[in-house]
Amino acid sequence: MNIKLLFQASSLLLILSLFAGCNKAAIAPSVTEDSKAQVKGKITFLNHRTDIDETKMKGYLAAFKKLYPLAEVENQAVPDQSSIVKVRAASGQLPDVVLVGGDVMRLKDYPKFFIPLDDLGFEGKIHFEDQNRIAGKLYGISSGGSITGVLYNKKAFLSAGIREVPTTLDAFYAACEKLKLQGIVPVAINFKDIWPLAQYEKLAQSIAGDAFILNKLSMIDTPFTQNSAYGKALEILRTLATKKYIEKDLFSTNWEASKKNLASGEFAMAVLGNWAIPQIIENGAKAEDIGFFPMPVDNSGKLVSLIGSDAVLAISNTSKNIATAKAFVKFFVEQSGYDSDSGFIPTLISTTPKLQQLADFMSGKPKLMEGGPTNEFTNKLMNKAQFSFPNLAQEYVVIAEKDKQSVFDKYNKKWAGARKALGQ
Repeated sequence: MNIKLLFQASSLLLILSLFAGCNKAAIAPSVTEDSKAQVKGKITFLNHRTDIDETKMKGYLAAFKKLYPLAEVENQAVPDQSSIVKVRAASGQLPDVVLVGGDVMRLKDYPKFFIPLDDLGFEGKIHFEDQNRIAGKLYGISSGGSITGVLYNKKAFLSAGIREVPTTLDAFYAACEKLKLQGIVPVAINFKDIWPLAQYEKLAQSIAGDAFILNKLSMIDTPFTQNSAYGKALEILRTLATKKYIEKDLFSTNWEASKKNLASGEFAMAVLGNWAIPQIIENGAKAEDIGFFPMPVDNSGKLVSLIGSDAVLAISNTSKNIATAKAFVKFFVEQSGYDSDSGFIPTLISTTPKLQQLADFMSGKPKLMEGGPTNEFTNKLMNKAQFSFPNLAQEYVVIAEKDKQSVFDKYNKKWAGARKALGQ
């Protein structure tokens, strides 16, 4: 793929073949005076979007208020949503509407805390619908979809003489070397923040060609080996570190700072979801200077990327204002523009993605695998083994070459012990 051509790309035909449709204005529902009268009173919306709390979120709530003058939405944006949701759920004090992250609550527990949303009219119209159904009932609605790939600064590439995005792993490393020679940090991994390392677990799924590889690995005692999908994904990350293709000081960089560095071109690339694209642009980059391509995980030239749901919207079964909560969820999905503003694949199948970078990404013709929650046994196993890929990645990246196997041995021992404790 030629970068100059990507600069000039204007057609969304490739991505429209997957997500065809019209814009949101064409499908926005009419609000009658009767419906306005029914939607009233105050509700609370709990979410993790502290980054837009004082900006875009205020705009969404103002637009909802304009539609429903008798209603009021209190926004509660919190940085540590996971623990807060768990505590409030356990005490029966969940807010009316919750934007639930994937690691916050098991899907099977949704019926204990949330109400079905089948009457909102989304059947057959939204992505990731089946993932949020329990016993045939819809308990959550995706706020948008994310594809894992490589976000990159086009100016940094061109300054290093790179005119085509890499489609093989060797070409990716070669691009890193050229960037390094130009004094540009090739790849930001945000080691200290830990959570960005979770993106490299998705590379393991791409390597395996299986979005649910963990379910299979839950059936064996030694899932972590040099030749396993996880071992190969970890080796990619380790190679970036050993060849000094990442930040010089692993313990000082952080996500907020790296966004500015990616925007300026001081950092060239980061393995992230498409949701990160608007955040880089908001930190000073021109939209046309930021690109997105599938991460090559081998030298076959065949590109495989994972697409998954971001956080889901759900309504608490303890809400005293269900009508207003439902109206807000419907508005948030159909009219707010949150998914497009966040750089997501839109929730509604009929809505065209706005990001040009998604068209760039799809021009690589990757195979897309739709991911979802792991099964019940795998969840229990990971909890019992206290398994966290980012923690595993941190250990594997910094350990001496001769001791790499000891990291796998440690995690395999915990994995096998957890399997035995669970009767396997």
